Amino acid sequence: MSTVLSALLDPARPVFLFGSTPPKDGTTVEKAKEACAKFAARSAVLATDGFIVYDIQDEGSRTTTERPFPFRKTMDPSLYASLFPTISGKECVVYKCVVEDSSEAFDQWLDRAIYEHGHRAFNLVGAASS
Repeated sequence: MSTVLSALLDPARPVFLFGSTPPKDGTTVEKAKEACAKFAARSAVLATDGFIVYDIQDEGSRTTTERPFPFRKTMDPSLYASLFPTISGKECVVYKCVVEDSSEAFDQWLDRAIYEHGHRAFNLVGAASS
């Protein structure tokens, strides 16, 4: 079986990922599993190598335009992405904004993502800019 990581490391082939965002912060793991199962079922007909789960950040500094709705923090993308392999049989790339309160906080997040949630593929991005 090909993994997302092996697909990403193979320059001879394209990689097809289907994107998802985590449910809002405070969602129980059980409810998150239900959302993941619905998403995976809907995407089962797509020829994808896996999924990418996005870290959503409030990017108020990027524009002076007022948001049409208030920003809502979401569940940790690493936690939500950890549900996909069991439910769908496909791995995830975890998209993460690396802006944390401190470098230690990011290191702790990364350790959890790798050692507790089993991730090996990340797309790390910096802070929003104007």
